[in-house]
Amino acid sequence: MSSYDSGPDRQILHIFADHGTEAEVLQDFGTVTRYTLNPRAYDHSHVIRGDASDPEKLPFEYGTFDLVVAHPPCTAWSDMPSANKDGDAPELIDEAREIGRRYGTHYIIENKPTAPLKEHKKTVLEGRMFGLPIRYERAFETSFPVNQPPTIGHLGSKTETSPFFYSERSPEWWAAAKGYPTGKYPKEHMAKNCIPAPFVRHLVRAWLTATDATQGVRDYTNYDAEMDERRSRMENADLADFSNQ
Repeated sequence: MSSYDSGPDRQILHIFADHGTEAEVLQDFGTVTRYTLNPRAYDHSHVIRGDASDPEKLPFEYGTFDLVVAHPPCTAWSDMPSANKDGDAPELIDEAREIGRRYGTHYIIENKPTAPLKEHKKTVLEGRMFGLPIRYERAFETSFPVNQPPTIGHLGSKTETSPFFYSERSPEWWAAAKGYPTGKYPKEHMAKNCIPAPFVRHLVRAWLTATDATQGVRDYTNYDAEMDERRSRMENADLADFSNQ
């Protein structure tokens, strides 16, 4: 069990996450419980060692969590043919989905874009959507709507675009590119496995938008009068008013 201070009063279950790097972001939005087979001990989540491949055997009550974040193995859909040459890599997306439904109000499942995620619930994110110097295309099935940002920028031939060439960059470079602390996680894991922090924040923002009970439609009844009053205040304000802001 790692030392851990809980965040806001939301409960987040993080599964198939041995390092659980993404919890660096998730902990800002709730108390993170990491349930995984070979957990590495870090201080960003409560750690429970367990096999998440069987949805019926998790040690939690149904509906315990506000959000389930799952990273089922992606070897079966790897871009490298040699990764699954025997064809026996585990395929646990269905199990991850069942865990999300049973134990969480909402869920996020992360995997390769070619993995069998439900198309009508699938969003594909990649680094150029967030101004990152890596492509790192990943797909996410979510139980709530997520906007897919436009692809912006261009990655030149000298810019790192593939995690398979992780050795060409330093651990600090990968930490900066993915948005996590330096010196905390192995470089290979940072390059190949962890989800960039901007991806996680984008997904969490969509989740919070979907579940925010305080959100509503803007009342534009007095909009013109409000804007007129605001412009009047700005036009008649003294220079000192601005310098004190």
